[in-house]
Amino acid sequence: MQNAEVRELVQRSLERYADDERTLDAYWQWASNPTPPSAGYALEENAGFIATNLMLRYGEPAVDLVLAVNEECRELAGRASIQELQRTIVTVLNGPVGERLRQGVIRRLSEPTPARRALAAWLVNRARWRRMPGREPVVAGEFDWSLGADLAESKADCQSRIFRLLYGEEVVQLDLAREAMAVGVVNRLFYRNAAGRMEAKLRPGPRLPASALIY
Repeated sequence: MQNAEVRELVQRSLERYADDERTLDAYWQWASNPTPPSAGYALEENAGFIATNLMLRYGEPAVDLVLAVNEECRELAGRASIQELQRTIVTVLNGPVGERLRQGVIRRLSEPTPARRALAAWLVNRARWRRMPGREPVVAGEFDWSLGADLAESKADCQSRIFRLLYGEEVVQLDLAREAMAVGVVNRLFYRNAAGRMEAKLRPGPRLPASALIY
């Protein structure tokens, strides 16, 4: 199938869920699966991780939803390769169809708690430091593979004097990575390489303009 046909097929499929943030989120995570084709994609193994991420984020059991998304993606994969399907889902969700998903992440990041304000500030500062010249700073996004590692190593930032002054002493114990998972900036997904090594990886959520965040 040609790229344009795959794009149209995915576009039509996802437009049905344009007002359903949880389902769009499940599709984004399915498409963000870090396991390569040489290791068999690990779609079944990732289903449990996706359901856990959704439960953390929305407070509702998500196993049935994830299984339904998996089944629909398998049907779509019969008309395009899984890799092409993953790339196309990400592209479509970074467009107008994914607006509800992006606004949900921004809404949770904008909650006026010390933890969310500290996370938003950390993300914006990181985005400004890493931005491409002449482009608006972007938080997360499908190409920001180092975001998970940076979040995992962020405890020193939380313990800095400026963070304590701005957001209070409670941020010293803040786990920014877990907070980012609850918000939807990253997702904890299953990874297996061709040699069989397995681990959990934090993969980025949808692309967000840094200017949309309040902290």
